Amino acid sequence: MKKAIPPAALSRNPTFPAGGNTAVSVSGLEGDPLVSFGAAEIRQALDRIGCRASAAADADLKIVFDLHKSGLGPQGFRIRKEGVRVVRVIGGDNLGAMYGGLELAETIERGGLGAIADKARKPYIFKRGIKLNIPLDARTPSYDDTGTAAEENIPVMWEWDFWESYLNDLARNRYNVLTLWVTHPYPGWVELPEYPDIGYDDVMVNAERRVPGDNRHFDGLDQRGPEAFRTVKSITIKEKVAFWRRVFQLAKDRGLDLYVFHWNIYAFGANGRHGIDDLPDNPKTVEYFRYAIGRFLKTYPQIDGIGLTAGEHVDPEGIKRYGGIQKWLWDTYGQAVMDVKRADPGRELTIVFRQHMSRISDMKEAFAGFDGPFHTDHKYARARLYMTTTPPYLDIEYRDQLEEQDNPCWLNLRNDDVYVLRWGDAEYVREFLQNTPRDLMRHEAGFYMGPDGYVFGRDFVSLDPSLAGGLEVSKHWYRFMLWGRLGYDIALPEDYFEDRIARRLGSSRTAALIEAWTAASRIIPAMNHFFFRKADYMFSPEACVYSLGFVSLDQFFEFPPMDGSGMLDVNAHAAAVLSGSKPKGITPLEVADKLDGLADKALNSVSQVRSADQSPGKELGATIEDIEAFAHLGRYYADKIRAAAHLAVYRADPTKSDYHQLAIGRAVDAIADWEAYALNLSARCHPQLLARTHYFDPMRTLEDVKAEADRIRAHPLETSYKFGKRELKH
Repeated sequence: MKKAIPPAALSRNPTFPAGGNTAVSVSGLEGDPLVSFGAAEIRQALDRIGCRASAAADADLKIVFDLHKSGLGPQGFRIRKEGVRVVRVIGGDNLGAMYGGLELAETIERGGLGAIADKARKPYIFKRGIKLNIPLDARTPSYDDTGTAAEENIPVMWEWDFWESYLNDLARNRYNVLTLWVTHPYPGWVELPEYPDIGYDDVMVNAERRVPGDNRHFDGLDQRGPEAFRTVKSITIKEKVAFWRRVFQLAKDRGLDLYVFHWNIYAFGANGRHGIDDLPDNPKTVEYFRYAIGRFLKTYPQIDGIGLTAGEHVDPEGIKRYGGIQKWLWDTYGQAVMDVKRADPGRELTIVFRQHMSRISDMKEAFAGFDGPFHTDHKYARARLYMTTTPPYLDIEYRDQLEEQDNPCWLNLRNDDVYVLRWGDAEYVREFLQNTPRDLMRHEAGFYMGPDGYVFGRDFVSLDPSLAGGLEVSKHWYRFMLWGRLGYDIALPEDYFEDRIARRLGSSRTAALIEAWTAASRIIPAMNHFFFRKADYMFSPEACVYSLGFVSLDQFFEFPPMDGSGMLDVNAHAAAVLSGSKPKGITPLEVADKLDGLADKALNSVSQVRSADQSPGKELGATIEDIEAFAHLGRYYADKIRAAAHLAVYRADPTKSDYHQLAIGRAVDAIADWEAYALNLSARCHPQLLARTHYFDPMRTLEDVKAEADRIRAHPLETSYKFGKRELKH
């Protein structure tokens, strides 16, 4: 006779006592690695609420995995209660079954066995990915490894513990694509027996730190002597291959498709050997590229596709002589993929070409001989993921081509806005994803999210030893969770996030914490609307720097707000002031008031959290301090904008000396704002060099802020902007 399930085990009480001793079995689809991961998460959740594992014959409750494709489809799942003793997790495929298992595990942990209810879900966006510019070795860099983040994370990329934790977190957050972006990694990633002197053992970093202005293309890298590098890991090429086969297999076992993306044309590790160089019309280079790419794909059967960039580092005369970049890409990458498919006819490989210096029709013509999935991508929000929930660029630049050619399109969601501070605004992410053009992605494509100027590997920034060295996806857990979970389930309710925040951070004032976090996270988008700089090297909002250093307020005179924002630039504002006319738009002073309002809301709400949680844990404490840092940054930009607006009036009419005095006053206020920001961060974070811009060192930047106030006082009619109108060409 079956034993009754103890009432405590059926309650919605999330703190189910360990002594409940309910016997639960988990079975079905044994041997499938995806389902095994979901089942393991369920068992851990059961253990945490005090249930005990049991064989099915002796179980009080049976949890059974099953498959049923009809109606559910890929990645879909259904959780179904069958009486009081059976819960069935049904997947539309094995990945859907895993997601159903993860969902059930969360339900049990949040509310006990009594919280289990019938539920069915399908993916909102079918492909939800991460973009990782992977810094494998200083001898074969990614697109831009000049920043501290890349240098610090080179050895991390060779740690099994990192990848195990990282890939598990991606799966839990419902990501199912991992894209690795690198220029030419093959000499250190795969054996190349036909080129025996190309390739290397060990893992190396640069012997000297990079500095601003270093060549991000690393031209001449192959001519550097051994003194330019130092070894951080001793490992043979055979051991490297074994390591990456294991990593890639774990990614597949967590439901992740794997793509390797490239910029062209780089020949790191091979340049100067066997007649190879990075000139496109060199037949030795073409032959080598085709061979190396093919060897890589054959060595790692887990790879699902190759991404291509038709530009970046291409000799214009050489590519003209060759017949065009499209032909070169087909003769190298395209033919390599076809070589692999001919050797393994059952293997499907996807090619993704970026909307970058090439038209779809030209690429399709060059790749007419390719018989697999052929996708494209678009830099959907430029480098400013945290700017607007309705980026206009795809509709302006690419929709006509996509509709004409009927091509699935990936959205490249580039975040070069927020690296260090913990960002979290569920409403922003939900609205952004709701506005994505799912008609153009279809089931074959989706999004991949990540920066070019930073590597989210391990946390090398935190001064606190208890936080340093942790995974960035764990530090920024809320942000990564929002994009992945809402990408899968756009209707995920607000109380789900409230519960996750409460459980993770342990605050007794979760509502106030969320209110503060949301307000603080809206400061960067508001600033990006006003100071619209679409490319990564043009602005790092957290640091107030660009590629040549400090972003002075003179840049507000050079560059207008985002088109369609309804905001006036400082010159238009000055014209309205001097003419006495009503401004035809949102004035800079109103933008500044909005920034101050967000900062005030964040600080007022977070003060409630501080009052209630006077001894917060490390993670809650760091989150509170990040919210306060955002607020100080918002106040700084508010006063900087006001100073520029007043100075614009004075520059337009130097008889208006009262506006000069107003500008000085606001510039002085900005010093106090930035100092509060700098003191907050310098007490908690190491300075660093950002790859695409300049130093993120708030105390050093404080001197620039002070110098700006002095210049406005003494030389208000002079400008300090170094690029001037020339940068408009970019």
